[in-house]
Amino acid sequence: MEENNIKLKRIKLTKLSDEVFNGLHPNNINPGFEIEGYELIPVIINEPYWVGTNWRTSTVTKIMDNGKFKTLNSTYKLEYL
Repeated sequence: MEENNIKLKRIKLTKLSDEVFNGLHPNNINPGFEIEGYELIPVIINEPYWVGTNWRTSTVTKIMDNGKFKTLNSTYKLEYL
């Protein structure tokens, strides 16, 4: 997809674990949750990660290998489609 001459990457984000809510996330975003969309900007420490313009993680705290990253609340895996 191109927007304003910028090629956006299609991604799938999977929640691997929940470090805060013990499987009872208030928005039902529990381990195993998946969302697909377009990456607006890459994963950056101290910023939320956005999927499109309507969904985001909490603040990213650590970037790991194999597309994984940690946020204040969870661990996710990012895959490029």
